[in-house]
Amino acid sequence: MKSISSIIIPLAILVIIVAGCSIRNNKQESQEPKTEKKSGVSWLLAGDVSKVWAIESFTVDGIDQLKGLETCQLDNLDVYCRNLVYESIEGNTRCKTNDPEIRRHGKWSLNADSTAIEVKLGTDLFSLQIIEISEKKLHYRSNDNNHVTEAVLVASDYKFETIIQADTIH
Repeated sequence: MKSISSIIIPLAILVIIVAGCSIRNNKQESQEPKTEKKSGVSWLLAGDVSKVWAIESFTVDGIDQLKGLETCQLDNLDVYCRNLVYESIEGNTRCKTNDPEIRRHGKWSLNADSTAIEVKLGTDLFSLQIIEISEKKLHYRSNDNNHVTEAVLVASDYKFETIIQADTIH
């Protein structure tokens, strides 16, 4: 009996040590992707599920395009969803009380080196060169028809419901 317990006890200790190391290693591995995920361009743009962006400034060839616009035009939002769906939605205010809610749907992706956001709306494809991106600010520039457009968007706490799935957009 003594010989069996002298084998079982060291074996049990060995199993506990090996199991403890495996659990500790699993915890370390699972933490690393979270850190990487929450600092990447894709996460900064779309968050864990989606992120809503509101316009702060918008220029074309250096000329402010927001001057003179009404509140109903200034509160429109861009939404980047984790499933690569892009939505342009009207904010809370309408220019006329009977105006319908306007939503445009498309897809977004990052280019190969994550320096540009590519947004596809119908047959239109926009390439937005990222100047700066953080959790709260997105600054991009694009060139279209020999005009330079520059925009600064800020993260918004606007709540909305995504109604389109990525695989239903063509």
